[in-house]
Amino acid sequence: MLRELRGLSEISKEKLHLLLENYNPWWSNPKWYEKDSNITEYRSGKYKLISRLYHHISKKITANGKYGIITIRGPRRSGKTTMIKLLIKNLMEDTDRGKPVSPKDIYYISLDYNELKVHDLFKMLQAIADQGEEEKYVFLDEASMYEDWASILKNVYDADIIVRGKLKIVATGSHSMDLAEAAEKLRGRQGELSSEFNLGGNLLFTPLRFVEVVEGLNENLNSLLNTRKGRKVGVRSEILKNLKEGTISDRIEKIYEEYSVTLNQLFENYLIHGGYPKAIKEFYENKQIDRNFYYDIAELLIKDSAKAKIKQTNTNLDPDVLKKILSVLVTPLRLGGALNASDFTEIAKGIKEKDIRDGYLQYLTSTWAIFLSYREKKNASCDPNYNEQPKLYVLDPLIFHALYAYLNNIPDPYEYSMELMKQPEMRGHFVESVIASHLILSQQLFEHVPHVEYEKVLMHGIISDGVTHEVDFILCFNKKNEPHRFVLESKYRENITSLHVPEGTIVLTKDILEADKNKKIVYIPTSLFLMLF
Repeated sequence: MLRELRGLSEISKEKLHLLLENYNPWWSNPKWYEKDSNITEYRSGKYKLISRLYHHISKKITANGKYGIITIRGPRRSGKTTMIKLLIKNLMEDTDRGKPVSPKDIYYISLDYNELKVHDLFKMLQAIADQGEEEKYVFLDEASMYEDWASILKNVYDADIIVRGKLKIVATGSHSMDLAEAAEKLRGRQGELSSEFNLGGNLLFTPLRFVEVVEGLNENLNSLLNTRKGRKVGVRSEILKNLKEGTISDRIEKIYEEYSVTLNQLFENYLIHGGYPKAIKEFYENKQIDRNFYYDIAELLIKDSAKAKIKQTNTNLDPDVLKKILSVLVTPLRLGGALNASDFTEIAKGIKEKDIRDGYLQYLTSTWAIFLSYREKKNASCDPNYNEQPKLYVLDPLIFHALYAYLNNIPDPYEYSMELMKQPEMRGHFVESVIASHLILSQQLFEHVPHVEYEKVLMHGIISDGVTHEVDFILCFNKKNEPHRFVLESKYRENITSLHVPEGTIVLTKDILEADKNKKIVYIPTSLFLMLF
C-alpha cells in the first residue's frame, strides 16, 4: 500500500493518514503503549531508568504558542527512541500543564525506515501543518538517516509552514557530526520554541549519568535527593564551590554516612554496565548482559561512519579504516593516555594524518564515543593548547567493552569486563574516563547556555606551587557570568599516602571522605562526587 503513495506531487489528509498510521498507533488505539516494544521494555522488571533530559523536554515542549525545531543527538541504543515514546505517552495524559494533547495531533516519523525515507519530507510536514488549527507535535526519529534533512527543515521554516501550521518538531539522531552541521544550517531558524531549551534547543542525549542510574535503582536515594533538594542546580553548584574551598557540605556528608556501601557498589557496577538502560536492567535482573547487545553497539557505531564525511575533502569515512583505528585506540592501557593522530598512519595507509584527526577522530568524538582532553595553556587560562597531544577518554564503560569485544572476537564480553575490573590499574583507568564523561557536561548542567565548547570545559595540565604537579583534570565553566575553575585529581585506590597536591585540589578517592581546611584540599569518594553531576 505504501508503494502506491510514492512519487505523489502532494499528500492529502487521507494519504498522510494512510502513510503514517502504522507508525502512530495512538490514532486508533488508546492502549497503544501496551504493545509498544520500547515502552514495554522500559516498564518491564523492577527498575525504571530514564534520562533527566526527559523531564526537561516534557516541561518545556508544551510552551503555549511557541513553535519551532528541537534537535536531540546521542549514541545509538542509548534510549532516545524510548524517551520519545514516553514523551508521546505523557503528552496524551492529564498533567499539571493543562489538558492532554489529542492523539491525532501527535506524529511520529521514523526516518530510518525505508518505507518512509522514499517520501518527500517537506511535503509530509506541509501536509501535517494543514491538519487543523491545533498545535501539532512532530517527532522525526533518526532524522540523520534522511539525506539533507536539515536543509528541508530550513526550507519548511522559511516557507512559514512551522508557525502557520503550529508545529513543534523534535528531530533525533545518532550521527552528531550531521546534527552539528544541521545546527549551523538551522541557525536563526529554529523558532521561539528552541529558546525555551538548554543549548539553544540542540540537546545532547548521553548514556545515563551515574546519578541517573542511582535514581532508577535505589528508591531511598532517589527520595533523599528530592527531600534534600539534591537536584537543584544552585544547591549542587554551591556544594562544588565549597569543596574547592576545603569544606564538605553537611548535605553530602550525611548521604555518605548512610549510603556509602550502596553508592560505592553501584559505582563499581557502573564500570561494567555504563549508562545504557538495557545493559543496566540485564545486569541487575539477569546477572548478565547479552553478548548481542555489545556487538550491536559496536557494529552500529562502525557502520554509521559510512554516512559521515571528512569536511575538507567531502569524502565519506571508510568503516574498514575506522575499525583499524579503533583496534589501536580501544585498549585498556590507552585510557587516560596521550593520543597522537600519527599513531594510526601505519595502519591507515593512504589516509592523511589531518583526515584521521578531522574525520575519523572527529566522528568518534561527535558520536559521544570518545573525548580528547587537551592540556591547559599556562597561567590558569582555561584555554586548551591544541598543539599538544590530548589525553584519550572513552565516554561510557559499555562503549569500551562493546568495541573491545567486537574488535577482538571475545566470546563473552560480560565475563571479560568483570575480570578486567578486578585489576586495580585497569579499574583506575576506567574511573578516570567515567569522571571525564561527567565533568565535560558541567557547563550545561550548571547553567542553561546556547552552546558549549567541550574542549574548553575539561582539560588537564601542570600546576606549580613551588612544586610542579601534573593534574588529571582542570574543570572550567561559567555561571551567572562568573568564571569557575577547579583542579581535580583521581586517586581511586585503597590507600592514599604521601600525596602532595596543590592547594584547592579536589581529590576523588575510592572511599575516603575528609577535608584539610588549612590547605583547602578535599578528599571525596568518586561515587559521592558524581552525584553532583
